[in-house]
Amino acid sequence: MILGTVQYPSRYGGLGIGVKKGLEYLAAQGKLDALPLGRRELDGENLFLEVVETATEPHATRYFEAHRRYIDVHITLRGEEWYGYAPVDDLKAVEPYSAERDVELFSGEGVYFQVPAGQFVLFFPEDAHKPCVCFKEPGNVRKLILKVLI
Repeated sequence: MILGTVQYPSRYGGLGIGVKKGLEYLAAQGKLDALPLGRRELDGENLFLEVVETATEPHATRYFEAHRRYIDVHITLRGEEWYGYAPVDDLKAVEPYSAERDVELFSGEGVYFQVPAGQFVLFFPEDAHKPCVCFKEPGNVRKLILKVLI
């Protein structure tokens, strides 16, 4: 897992051309909250982003997730969102891996954090994550998820 700043995409070039290209695209957009909802392909299935609006839920009602084919880069654009994190090896699988959806679900304990505006959190396949968590009242978030093929 990596926490980083969108405005410095060149610093993450060592993570691969897909990560660098995706972060450069985001940095060039200016106000990310102005991007329309939906999926936008930047390089076909190799690199795409999704802008979504969703509700947060108490951490106990959500599972950790992990992906095998894609690196996930999350940016909360509006609203209050917490993320859970735990290494996949420290968790118990509760739903087997779906190649079609590129996701496996897990239960267990982890640490929780927020990502400040203008920053991102990047999750590798070994990084289970629990997005869209709230610790106070549930609310709505607008967020961006960049998917980078490994």
